[in-house]
Amino acid sequence: MKIKVIIHGRSKNKDKLLLLAKENAEAIEFELTQSAEHAQAIAAKCEGYDLVISCGGDGTNNHVVNGIMNVASDNRPALGFIPAGSGNDFARVYSSGSIDEMIQQCKSSTFGHLDLIKLKCDSLETHVLNMLTCGIGAEIAKTVNARKFKMPAAFNYYTAIIAWLAKYNAPMLEIKFNDELIQSETFLAAMGNGAYAGNGLGLNPQSSADDGMIGLSIIGNVGVVDFLKYQSALKRCEYVKDHRVSYHKTTEVFIKVLEGTLPIETDGEFCARLNEGEHLCVQLLPSALKVV
Repeated sequence: MKIKVIIHGRSKNKDKLLLLAKENAEAIEFELTQSAEHAQAIAAKCEGYDLVISCGGDGTNNHVVNGIMNVASDNRPALGFIPAGSGNDFARVYSSGSIDEMIQQCKSSTFGHLDLIKLKCDSLETHVLNMLTCGIGAEIAKTVNARKFKMPAAFNYYTAIIAWLAKYNAPMLEIKFNDELIQSETFLAAMGNGAYAGNGLGLNPQSSADDGMIGLSIIGNVGVVDFLKYQSALKRCEYVKDHRVSYHKTTEVFIKVLEGTLPIETDGEFCARLNEGEHLCVQLLPSALKVV
């Protein structure tokens, strides 16, 4: 078997992960990433491998997935995950088990399949494993990543959320999905396979990674008081009962910026900012990813 383990180069658990890989009976190749782009480049060269294991957080998983999706489908390896990041939101809804368990599943061809989300906009085309958010979530992600490794993860996320809720100006968006069209000032539009983002906030309780649908949550004008009021429900991944919050399921979403600017993040990584008149398209790729 050909197995590649890709480990986030700044993970606090990297020494333990390296030891686990070296101690396994199988001949496992491992590489430490030097950057997010490096993780994607490593995965893109894994044509013909049986298994690739992503050891990092949601951002690392995202880049590994995008690398694997560049491999021809008939030579694309299965993918497994070991959570070793700061947020680990995808790990709250999906687990691959131990390295030994992943290898045994691979040997017996016991694979599962997960949906992926494809994002297209004027300046970007990429895949999303867990969740992408448009609006305040992208600004929060950008702040969190700028301060990563400088403070505890939970404190980093919490203070960034509070700070941006106090100052964010929601853009006017046109959102089309199914047969619906919504035009409103939108603080956040979250589209996901996973239910959680932002270090354990259940933004999309309606989402599942293998149901052939995108969970879409739309949040209107809210503030710090609203977050404090509903954060317990969000942590429990419960539906928020507020007229400014709506939950949907679809296979395709179109968003156009009518006024203001729209920041975008994918799996916790800031990736783009759209200006007035620009648009994005989000599409589901059902069962696109072979996993253990």
